[in-house]
Amino acid sequence: MFPLTDRIVWVTGSAKRVGRSIALECARSGADVVVHCNASRKEGEEVLRSVRDTGRRGLLVQGNHSIRGDVERMVGEIRAEFDRLDGLVNCAAAFPRKDFADVTDEDFDHAIGSNLRGPFLCSQLALPLLRRSDRAHIVNVTDCMLPRAYPRHSAYWCAKGGLDALTRALARELGPAIRVNAVAPGPVLPPEDYDDAAMRDRAEKTVLGKWGAPEDVARAVIYLLSSDYVTGTTMVVDGGRSIG
Repeated sequence: MFPLTDRIVWVTGSAKRVGRSIALECARSGADVVVHCNASRKEGEEVLRSVRDTGRRGLLVQGNHSIRGDVERMVGEIRAEFDRLDGLVNCAAAFPRKDFADVTDEDFDHAIGSNLRGPFLCSQLALPLLRRSDRAHIVNVTDCMLPRAYPRHSAYWCAKGGLDALTRALARELGPAIRVNAVAPGPVLPPEDYDDAAMRDRAEKTVLGKWGAPEDVARAVIYLLSSDYVTGTTMVVDGGRSIG
């Protein structure tokens, strides 16, 4: 028996990067998976095929998770296919980088929309489907560096800080029926513009002296999706970066 056998899990932002690894790990753990993409339709279809190759059912939904109308439509598609949800993983995100003095209203709104409003809307609108499950979970993907932050990412940290607060607020409000937790990754997948020096520098700042992998985050998500006695907490997966 796999930890997520016959459960139905929606992973937002699962066409690429860490979200892709989470979706595939859910399928390997026995879940039927709702794959989500916005612009990355081709990559989403590839993930969907990989989910189905494990022998599990899959569904691809496409839309902007920060727009209420798009989320309403996607939830309707999930309802028509599965009629319930056992898990929602809010992984879709953006990581804008800009000096604080240069952040525009549009930059701020994009960061808040991708990293906070999106998880809020997906959690709220998927709630009726989650309440049809007797073992429902929400897992939000935050950031291991929330207590310390990086410069040039002020809008991002505002949004991720809000998502951290939302995690605890929903754990209180939706429990005991729905468990709500977060995973806070550290260095597991470098930005595309990282060179070798940046890779070495980030590795040296972890206690373990190395990068992790997206699969490390995915396995933490699987644990939280399958746990009956964990809610309102954040599991840090960072090789000790946040204390290094």
